[in-house]
Amino acid sequence: MRGPKIKEEIIKTQKDVDSIVPGKVKISAEYCDERRCHVLTGTYKDAKYGNSTYTENMDRYYGNNKLFIGYFKQRQAYMMASKKDQLAFNDHPAFYKA
Repeated sequence: MRGPKIKEEIIKTQKDVDSIVPGKVKISAEYCDERRCHVLTGTYKDAKYGNSTYTENMDRYYGNNKLFIGYFKQRQAYMMASKKDQLAFNDHPAFYKA
């Protein structure tokens, strides 16, 4: 994936993530020399761990953002919970129920 396609994918992914956890995640992508591809990154604040990121390689096997989006869908209830509720929760964020 190159230049304009990367920018299009960032914009599309930001819109998709905003529909799940509005305003909670900033989407970006940068080229990684070590991985030899662009890396799609979602940066967000976690009540327990501070700034956190989720990444996915945009290499030749990258087809769409569905797996990336799935990460945030799985944690939607936790990410939308109050800081107090997040701190009180002692299990994996994917298991949080509002």
